[in-house]
Amino acid sequence: MDPSSATSVNGYYSFLNRSMDDLERVYLSNNFMSVHFLQRALCLLRTSHSHLTLLVQKLQLPVGDKWLDEYMDESSKLWEACLVIKTAVSSIENFSSTGISIASTLDGHYHHRRLSPQLSRQVIRAITGCRREAIGIEEENRASMENRDQRFPFWSEQTAAMESSTKLQNGFSGFRGVLYATRNVSSLLLMVLMNGLVYCFPGDAALPQTQTQNQVGGFVGAMGRLQQRVAAEVGRMGVRKGMLMHEYRRSKAALEELKAELERRFCGGGGGGESEEDGERELRERVENLKGCFGNLRNGTESIVAQIDDLFEEIVEGRKKLLDFCSHR
Repeated sequence: MDPSSATSVNGYYSFLNRSMDDLERVYLSNNFMSVHFLQRALCLLRTSHSHLTLLVQKLQLPVGDKWLDEYMDESSKLWEACLVIKTAVSSIENFSSTGISIASTLDGHYHHRRLSPQLSRQVIRAITGCRREAIGIEEENRASMENRDQRFPFWSEQTAAMESSTKLQNGFSGFRGVLYATRNVSSLLLMVLMNGLVYCFPGDAALPQTQTQNQVGGFVGAMGRLQQRVAAEVGRMGVRKGMLMHEYRRSKAALEELKAELERRFCGGGGGGESEEDGERELRERVENLKGCFGNLRNGTESIVAQIDDLFEEIVEGRKKLLDFCSHR
């Protein structure tokens, strides 16, 4: 960490600039809405908040003034939004466990003679149940995101937009400008995380622009490019609604591929004239793919939940630190 990012206003803006550029590179080098990209977005959300907390203590701000209320309000909004994300991600745990259990059921049964019609039907029923579980998860997430404009103030352009007045930006030794910049970055990151990990409605990917000509730092350009790329990719994929996380979508697709293979073999489709060896290899590949997809999904979501828990601890610690800081001055 560059020490200046938490000790000076200009250093903090430089930190945002570098971090948004880095996040853009991660986006371009990974699958769309991959767990790795979402983890990096969450990491930037955490570090920008922790750097802001450290910076506040260096600015010699007046005790008990409005800046403290603004900081507390911002951290409360961050907590509420991240709680929704954590709840949604935690709900994937049972789905992941079911998928891994399905793959384990088929371990050692790749050979045609070992995979009985009864076992195939059992696995197909389990896949159907897993699909229903995914539908239930997405319905709960959709419900939690309804009326999001009212529930999450950062969703509206009026709340996320930077104040254009230079005087306001420089208020409280530059704290207000830093706070608005952090709010803009946080708004983008939270909406990306919610579209990836909770639920994306049609049109949500076209996030409101949050840039103003007076804002300090070049991170605004990276924010705008990331917004445009996410919206363009959602449009290209033809995604209508739902959770955009790559590993989640791949896991659902792997379920469908395995189900289709089992139905082709044992539910009237036959083997299509393939050799027993080819059929065994094909089934093994489907099962291994399912195991890998759900393993990546489970590991990724567990890591994200752990990061959010760490963020919650940092928010509590930051609020306490600033209250103590003000009471001892």
